[in-house]
Amino acid sequence: MNTPADSNTRENANTNTDISITANATGFSTKTLNPQILVTLWNVERLGSFSAVARETGWSQPAISQQIRKIERELDAKLVQRTSHGVELTPIGRILARHGQLIDNRVTQAVKDVEEYQRNGSTHIRLVAPPSVCSSFVARVLVHISKTSDIRVSLMQMEPPEAMEALEQGLADCAIIFQYNSLPALAGPDDLEVAPFGVDPLMLLIGANNAIARQYESSHLPVQLVSARSEQWIAGCETCQANLVSLARAAGFTPEITHSTDDFWATQNLVEVGMGVSIVSRLATTAGIQPDLAALPIADNNAFRTVCFVTRKVDDRPAVARVKDEIERASHQYLENI
Repeated sequence: MNTPADSNTRENANTNTDISITANATGFSTKTLNPQILVTLWNVERLGSFSAVARETGWSQPAISQQIRKIERELDAKLVQRTSHGVELTPIGRILARHGQLIDNRVTQAVKDVEEYQRNGSTHIRLVAPPSVCSSFVARVLVHISKTSDIRVSLMQMEPPEAMEALEQGLADCAIIFQYNSLPALAGPDDLEVAPFGVDPLMLLIGANNAIARQYESSHLPVQLVSARSEQWIAGCETCQANLVSLARAAGFTPEITHSTDDFWATQNLVEVGMGVSIVSRLATTAGIQPDLAALPIADNNAFRTVCFVTRKVDDRPAVARVKDEIERASHQYLENI
């Protein structure tokens, strides 16, 4: 959207690509919004002045001002206001700019997709996944795919919120995420399809000589989380920390969180030296835990997370389906049935 085009075309702010929308909730009747105007508002917010937008996009300042005035008249709302440092968007302007950002991201990604297709066909898949999934089985699946097909998968580690954002912005083709049962499901655009693979139980990671671990050794009963209420706690990523707080609250206490890391080996080291206890997924422990630690099942019906595969509904490439099928098949060795 930011590539300079013919100057004569750019001078004409009234294009023929208007899209009708109904906006009764704000008090105005049916209006037309040009996607280019939304992107212009996003560029104004991002760059801070009409002149900067003009330099980057190739539009003239009068053309940009004309666009803005046109949409302000149509919506009967002020979208841009001048400041001592340039211009800034009003609250309504910022709302529209968010949509412009999404449009700009999608168009930019469309260009990249075409370039990628011209280089490699439709067989390059960008996959994002959390560290516990990457370290347990995904890497081996990707090796198998590379040996048995012409599919090339680029893997990047991301926690679920960042993974969903990468999909929304077109920076990834598919994602493996987890959703804690104690928390609301992650929200995403309507064009994303979420397919559950299985359930990953949560465990209490604790020193093997801790009284709670010794009690488990004698009873083999899942531990009550409240039994660790006096312990200091090591939290994981932001979502993992929210899950810890939610489970602890349900057990009747507020955890004292003294450390936070999404590195499982760092968590093990902290627990090992007595700096606290932690809640980890069983999947993370498949890579191994140190011999002086214990991972104990938790007596809570919400002490699990669901591992899911996320794609765009419109992405029907056989390569994406193959990646999904191979990962799902491998996941059955590590996850419980839903």
